[in-house]
Amino acid sequence: MDDELFYIWLLIDFAISTMGENDARTLVLIGKTGSGKSATGNSILGNKRFPLNRCFSRGSISSKLESRVLEDGQMLNVIDTPGFFDSFGDRGTIGEIFRCIKLAVDGIHAFLVVFSVCNRSFEEEKAAICSLQQLFGKQICDYMIVVFTGGDELEEDGKTSDDFLYECPQP
Repeated sequence: MDDELFYIWLLIDFAISTMGENDARTLVLIGKTGSGKSATGNSILGNKRFPLNRCFSRGSISSKLESRVLEDGQMLNVIDTPGFFDSFGDRGTIGEIFRCIKLAVDGIHAFLVVFSVCNRSFEEEKAAICSLQQLFGKQICDYMIVVFTGGDELEEDGKTSDDFLYECPQP
């Protein structure tokens, strides 16, 4: 195992071991470029903190953390990531995962896996989730929340979310 992967493993172990110890909660948005990660993060934070790139240009170039204090005083951190699922496994992606984990000093409490309903092929996402399981361990699935974006496109096509889920490939 090379040094970079060794340090990633150390950070992953630290991030998982510190889950729940601090008052701040950290959510990490992962998904393909154009899936709606930044818009989802902005919705969670209640205002536009992450820039939105339209026209299918490359979205976030590096991971970025933004925070919000909720009404009950709870600190909420949201980390927007570049399109990890576009090229999972290359050295740049591994380095960006390293950077993302370093941003999550309070631990990672949930991974929001963002899918666009406009995408009908989920092979890249499936491969990336398998890679995440290899990197973080199978327990990462216990911390994943699936988010579907683009519900307005479904409505325009006369479909419901149930229709979409029924048409999705089965594992």
